[in-house]
Amino acid sequence: MITALVITLREGMEIALVLGIILTYLRRTGRASLNHYVYRGLGLALLLSLIGGVVLQIIGLDPENEYLEGTLMAIGAVFVASMVLWMWRSAKNIRHQMEARMAKMMTDDRRSRKAAVGLLVFTFFMVVREGVEMVVFLAAATLGQSGILTVIGGVFGVGLATLFAILFIRGSLKINLGRFFTVTTIILLILAVRLLVGSVHEFAEVGAIPMSAGIMKVLGYLLRDKASALLLTGLILVPILLLIWDFRRSEASLPPAEGTDAQRRKWRAARRWEQIWQSSLIGTTAVVVLAMGSQVLASSPFLDPIPQPVTVTLDNDISLSTEAWPPGELQKFTYVAGGDEVRFLAVKLVDGSMATALDACQICGITGYMQDRNEPIAICKNCNAPIPINTLGRGGGCNPLPLSSRMEGTTLVIPTEGLESQAHLFTKETK
Repeated sequence: MITALVITLREGMEIALVLGIILTYLRRTGRASLNHYVYRGLGLALLLSLIGGVVLQIIGLDPENEYLEGTLMAIGAVFVASMVLWMWRSAKNIRHQMEARMAKMMTDDRRSRKAAVGLLVFTFFMVVREGVEMVVFLAAATLGQSGILTVIGGVFGVGLATLFAILFIRGSLKINLGRFFTVTTIILLILAVRLLVGSVHEFAEVGAIPMSAGIMKVLGYLLRDKASALLLTGLILVPILLLIWDFRRSEASLPPAEGTDAQRRKWRAARRWEQIWQSSLIGTTAVVVLAMGSQVLASSPFLDPIPQPVTVTLDNDISLSTEAWPPGELQKFTYVAGGDEVRFLAVKLVDGSMATALDACQICGITGYMQDRNEPIAICKNCNAPIPINTLGRGGGCNPLPLSSRMEGTTLVIPTEGLESQAHLFTKETK
């Protein structure tokens, strides 16, 4: 249940934040008539997310396919940046636009149609990637857990993100408009940069973009689960604190000195509703921050086994018994070649076959890999690239370098020639 809650909340909060900013902007600038285009994009993305998730599961396509992920992230970054540019241009003369809106409605139909299509496409690309990932990751991460509890956790996570968006939009109607545009523009730009960084990282993983280990480390740090959770939590808190600050300042206003009793009762009723809204927003934000913070404070979800030393047979081979190896669990070993400790990986796959590779890659070098405890993937320690366990040893990009091996019954045999030829890669670590 908790796993489902965290997954749906995390994926949903970014969507809620962006949609909340756009819908608030439209309402404050007298363009609420365009809201339905945002909702259409949202509905279309959610529908295709469900269909896409089912299709990916049926055909077995990895949702973290680097080319697919990188392309969707790049498209998302472009549309976020274009939306920021549109908001910035529109906000420069926002007061004049709001005053003259009715007079211009009959003359800017073409511009409105263009903005409407842009809103729909923008919403679609922002939601569809998160939606597909949510469906597939939820199915994978909760495999074997209670179906009812998974549904409850997932629904609660989506509901919490939706409630946050509603309260965010409701509260932003009374804030300082200029400061709102400044803060939310910065937030959207940060999200655009994050998407662009993710796109570059995905393409670099497969070697489509030349990249150094140092730059990959920086990119990976920005995209790591804990760093990403901290960033998203901060982006949520900033506009909420802004709303609360403006609300507190408005509380200093006094009820109308002149006017009827009915007007004063109406004022007090409005103040009570605003207080209820504020309390709801604070409570919802607290729950969201606690849920997101639990991911940061939780113990490491990674398994990093200590490399075990191996011995060489008379045939100059390394023989390892695999009978006791749990399927899907990463095994690490170390072989001494000319004074250098050469680390290598081995894993028994679910179908009984074996995968072997060096504990190094051509981009990030000899930093090595660890394993996600909850999913069948290896994680690069340098750039946080996820590598499906069943692809170990295929090489290329951030995939571990290939290492030849063969099976003799239940014994894994690794010729030492392959290790000897790659010993120079590990020299910097031991000398």
